[in-house]
Amino acid sequence: MVISHNLAAMNQSHQLRTNTKKTADSSRKLSSGYRINEDADDAAGLTISEAMRHQVRGLDRASSNVQDGISMVQTADAALEETQQILDRMEELAVQAANDINTEADRSAIQEEIDQIKKEIDHIAYDTNFNQQYMLAEGTPKARPGYFKIQTGSLANQSVTINFVNASKESLGVDTVDVSSYEKASESISKIQNAIELAGSWRNEFGSVQEQLEHATKAVDNTSENTQRAESGIRDTDMNEELVKFTTNKILVNAAQSLLAQYNRRPETVLTLLK
Repeated sequence: MVISHNLAAMNQSHQLRTNTKKTADSSRKLSSGYRINEDADDAAGLTISEAMRHQVRGLDRASSNVQDGISMVQTADAALEETQQILDRMEELAVQAANDINTEADRSAIQEEIDQIKKEIDHIAYDTNFNQQYMLAEGTPKARPGYFKIQTGSLANQSVTINFVNASKESLGVDTVDVSSYEKASESISKIQNAIELAGSWRNEFGSVQEQLEHATKAVDNTSENTQRAESGIRDTDMNEELVKFTTNKILVNAAQSLLAQYNRRPETVLTLLK
């Protein structure tokens, strides 16, 4: 028996320190839920994971941007729908006025209502806005620069452009609607019908942009989900696997402590012999 160098005890002490560290590492991974808690755990994995996390945050923000864009387009479409309904009423009045049975007083009353409708068309065009973006007032100072860009991804230049329109009575061509005579009323009917078609074409353009944005948000959400899943595979703890490691290391720690105690008692037998 060698007492100057208790190699067996030294070996068990080394194993005890190693297994204690492994147990502590497993405990930290289990408690935090992360396989990688610091660079020392997996430097390359941490770098990749952080890059993916940044991408996911950018994608989630882009998804919110797209939702804002959809809300803006829906606001513009709803306003143009109201304008079309007003134009329908204006057409009805123009058809009513295109009748020589009407007296001058009748035509005057009809013209008065049409003039009020013109004001309402301008009110919708110049006052409709989404977060101070005036989508129906293109060409006016409040609508500069006349379009709105929406970032739809986490990389530069991944965007969709929403072009504004001018839905004023002048742009629609109904500012000169006059029903003071049969001829003028008949001419006005054609102007109003053209205006209704123009408003419909603008609604179609906004609808196309909305469809584009809806496809964009699906793509962004899918990319974010898949990236997050990949990042989770790199960084998150596999709880079942780590529980097995923790249990194994805990058993080894207990065993090492027991053996170390036994090896440290061996030199005491020498003292017994010397008594």
